[in-house]
Amino acid sequence: MKMYDMANRMADHLARETGLDKARVDRVRFGLEVLLGEIIKIAILLAAAFLLGVLPETLAAMGGFSLFRLVSGGNHCEDYWRCLAFSLLVFLGSAVIGVFAAPFVAGPVVVRLIIAGALVMAVMVLIWAPGEVPQKKIKPGERGIFKGLSLVFLALWAWVLINYIAPHGIAAAAAGLLGAAAQALSFTPPGYRAMDNFDIALSRIIGERRCPTHAESA
Repeated sequence: MKMYDMANRMADHLARETGLDKARVDRVRFGLEVLLGEIIKIAILLAAAFLLGVLPETLAAMGGFSLFRLVSGGNHCEDYWRCLAFSLLVFLGSAVIGVFAAPFVAGPVVVRLIIAGALVMAVMVLIWAPGEVPQKKIKPGERGIFKGLSLVFLALWAWVLINYIAPHGIAAAAAGLLGAAAQALSFTPPGYRAMDNFDIALSRIIGERRCPTHAESA
């Protein structure tokens, strides 16, 4: 069952019980769809991270990716379950890579990597951010604002990684940097193409319908 169908049934039940009009039911449905989706996604991610023994690293990767995404935009999957698969791949992948990389980037090396990574991502922001999708167009006057917010985030995230996360876990700091890097790639032209290809491939595997733009590019 799709998340929309689950939320729609819950909203219809609430409407029958409370007498909500149709306009309010639609708003309730949308809110329930978003809420249910995020709760299930986070629960699955945290459970998988706990079972793999990479919970701190996964949380760091989620923080770097999700917070950066709020201000820099970027491409995304067209279906909730494909989005979940992508999130598992990015967050758990960043966590596992961080764990394996930790012995090789201990000490001042991780600080230099964080600074270098933040600088590279800042250049990417200046060139391509913010990324937009058909469902969320960015007004011309807003582009400069989102670029500035993205640069501020990168500076703050690098500071947090160096001063608060790295002293307690090199692996978590590396995962946090990788999570932000994955988000930076998502608003670049190669990132858009890679996300579309991933979305199309997964839609064929699980038999989901794609949006018309993806269908044309298949």
